[in-house]
Amino acid sequence: MAIMAAICITITFAASPEKGGNWGAIGFFIFWVIGMVAAFQARTAGKAWRRLLIASSVLSFLLPISAVIYTGSFIATNDAMDPSRLEGIAGIAGAAFGGGLLSGFMGFVGFFLGVVFLIIGLLVGRDQYPKGNYSHHEKNLDFRPGPKTF
Repeated sequence: MAIMAAICITITFAASPEKGGNWGAIGFFIFWVIGMVAAFQARTAGKAWRRLLIASSVLSFLLPISAVIYTGSFIATNDAMDPSRLEGIAGIAGAAFGGGLLSGFMGFVGFFLGVVFLIIGLLVGRDQYPKGNYSHHEKNLDFRPGPKTF
């Protein structure tokens, strides 16, 4: 979970390199502490994994949004992209096109990572059997050939 959060934060603030790396590292440690607290508050290890995997899937689904924010921030903060010059207009068009490709790639990667984390998270740590008496179903588990004796 902390790694996915650090990736999202670093991509979001990558247009300003003096802040992006620091915020990504700080975000990693903040989300690491949050993950540890969430894991220690769970009743079982399976429930802890469930929480962390579902949180990782949410962060994976946020990857394309962080790429869109990066693209907008890059276009807004880059001095070479002055719309009053012809090179600036081409630079804006190129950055928008590249940002679209980056967002599409992050959407592809984030979608599949998110689906994998979500499916595993929904399957891990759930209660195996609901509360109740299901002993009357045990007599139907006789798979031997021949007549059934009940």
